[in-house]
Amino acid sequence: VTMLSIPRDLYLYIPGWRMQRINTAYAHGISDNYPGGGPGLLKDTILYNFGIQIDHVARVDFSGFIDIVDTLGGIDVPVYCAYTDWHVIDPAGDIDDEDNWHLITVGPGVIHMDGDLALWYARSRKKSSDFDRARRQQEVLRALYNRGLSLGALSRVPQLYQDFSNAVETDLGLQDIVELAPYALDITSARIRSYYVNTNVVDGWWSPQGAAYLVPKPNH
Repeated sequence: VTMLSIPRDLYLYIPGWRMQRINTAYAHGISDNYPGGGPGLLKDTILYNFGIQIDHVARVDFSGFIDIVDTLGGIDVPVYCAYTDWHVIDPAGDIDDEDNWHLITVGPGVIHMDGDLALWYARSRKKSSDFDRARRQQEVLRALYNRGLSLGALSRVPQLYQDFSNAVETDLGLQDIVELAPYALDITSARIRSYYVNTNVVDGWWSPQGAAYLVPKPNH
């Protein structure tokens, strides 16, 4: 299994539209009534620019992510370097109020995270970067996968599919997942590879209007 993280500000061609950040493809696919909607245009954008065919998609919102992690009883994430960033104190409060934020630090070590902490660790970038965030997101995905296997989640696929049907938007049906699930028995962490679109292959660029982009380096 190979995981590839693509930064949101990557500047590339979006089929049928123009050069733009990849994170605009989904919304444009919906607004432009592209075949397959947002997922359809995002899949075609990745295929056009990377030559990678996306067969299926899954999309989870923030509250759904928290519910998934909490349903699994939390996850154990190996934090190799201590990470410090801002965390909102009261999510229901004013997020623009500086007094509603405080700095928290996790790690180093294996840190048990509930849904809220895992979401913070996967999303925060005020004191790091999108590239570092991609690394942390993949750590969280690995931890979720390992937690699911340790709890025997494969035998509970129908129940979990029903429990998370409102939290996850996907074109995979229950039968598709049931057919794929047995492969997980042979896929250990050592057989999952991680790759990133990072500063080895892209440069930062500011447009004349002051917008930040990442553009591919020549010959990469």
